[in-house]
Amino acid sequence: MAGMGQWSAIKSGDAVIVLQLTPKPHPAIPHVPLAIDLAKTEAGKELLKVVIHDQNKIFRPFVLPPGVPDDRVEMLRAAFLKTMQDADFLAEAGKSRLDIAPISGAEIQETVARLSRIDDASVARLKKVLYPR
Repeated sequence: MAGMGQWSAIKSGDAVIVLQLTPKPHPAIPHVPLAIDLAKTEAGKELLKVVIHDQNKIFRPFVLPPGVPDDRVEMLRAAFLKTMQDADFLAEAGKSRLDIAPISGAEIQETVARLSRIDDASVARLKKVLYPR
């Protein structure tokens, strides 16, 4: 993780994080509950996964156009992940206080596919939550 200076308000008690909207706890705040753990039903957990977790996974993806040969896709995915583990790259990111937490291309591809398979009942429930009238 990048430098802890960004957490000074939390350490001092000036700011309090009460909930994490991530599938796994951030290493700096493992004691803060996850939203998904507070869902009361499996359907509620599924909505949180789709609406929050899956959307956050694909927040800033790198994409290729359709038709790129599989071997080139795999080569670029491997190069990207290697860069995300490079000591010089991580040192530069640390200077800017950036957290580097890459997600594999295969995981993003599956996430996008899962988003396209959301059933009509879940979409209807989500609309009620987002647009209560």
